[in-house]
Amino acid sequence: MSKRTHISVCEKQLFEYRTKLCKPLITLALCALISVISLWHLVLNQLTLQHPLLLLGVVILPLLLALWANLNGSYKGAIGVCFISLFYFTAGVTHWFHPHLWPIGMSETLLSACLFTLALLYARWLALSHLPYDAA
Repeated sequence: MSKRTHISVCEKQLFEYRTKLCKPLITLALCALISVISLWHLVLNQLTLQHPLLLLGVVILPLLLALWANLNGSYKGAIGVCFISLFYFTAGVTHWFHPHLWPIGMSETLLSACLFTLALLYARWLALSHLPYDAA
């Protein structure tokens, strides 16, 4: 399939509508993933750490950067959210196979897969919505 250089007015409206619909869903998925990881590290985890907020900050910082990129609404930010979500997907899959960590692993895997898909579609639709109109 060749690269598209122009779109119709109807397609432009459709892609703009889809990006407006997808951006709050990405924000919701990011907030859900942040809350699940925070709940796990602060409440449910049985490890006694001297500084649990430091560990939480290291784990949550990439998601906070992704949230900031999503709120800016840029194309490159959405691609960054895709890459960041893959790290959490990998961590979720490894937790899922552990007998005691499977609930956190399942939720982290499903949320990060949802986040990846939403950010990927958002980046695609945003790029298509910025194409010029068809002359015909």
